Amino acid sequence: MSCPICTKDPLAHSFKKVGEKRGITMFYTKPSQAKKYDDTQGILAHVSSMLAQLNGKKWICIVDGDQFDAKLVAEWQTGAGLMELFFTTYLDSLVEVKVINPTVYVRTAMKVLCAMISDDKASKITVLDDKPYSVLQFI
Repeated sequence: MSCPICTKDPLAHSFKKVGEKRGITMFYTKPSQAKKYDDTQGILAHVSSMLAQLNGKKWICIVDGDQFDAKLVAEWQTGAGLMELFFTTYLDSLVEVKVINPTVYVRTAMKVLCAMISDDKASKITVLDDKPYSVLQFI
């Protein structure tokens, strides 16, 4: 089932499948590009639907933090909901959350998040901040 909001506007939620590698489904999100970044319910429904369609198959999410700013930080409910989906509902099939191009806001959020979750869950998060990255480097 596809997201009805994204069917009308593909840039609404910015969460998409970008490929498969060695049997692992790869998703990409760039929150700063989401036109409806404040649509918490819609974003969570979109992501949950896409992950449910995997039926337990392994997956990775690449989070591009480029241009992530204060207005996105203010949408903390969305981030909390995504963390619930990633690290509780779909944890068993999650391979990794790879964060690329983090801003200071993203780095701070990742430090807070990792302090609040178990080491096992935190070990599934990789923050790459040594140089600019493109999603194309990972698919």
